[in-house]
Amino acid sequence: MWTPAHQDDDCIRPRRARAAAGLMLAATLLAWTGIAAAAESEAEAKAVALEASCKPNKVEALQRLVGNNPDIVYKITCQNGKDLAVYVRCQGRTCFLVR
Repeated sequence: MWTPAHQDDDCIRPRRARAAAGLMLAATLLAWTGIAAAAESEAEAKAVALEASCKPNKVEALQRLVGNNPDIVYKITCQNGKDLAVYVRCQGRTCFLVR
């Protein structure tokens, strides 16, 4: 039986719209969890800097590796001195002093 071309398009459009909405939701959730993980590791990095007698002033991410096991290297400048900074590496939520 012959059907007009636009009739088939009417059936496909809602599926495409739902698929696009699902992809946008998934991308938003992935971005949000990445931001939350970065904020957690930044707080852990600040705690490591405090343990190294460095009162954190400015936190700067120097290197980021994303994936199943994220790896971030932070440069944390200290309030104690002008040129004093510590480097902290975080793998997941485990952070340690680099130098």
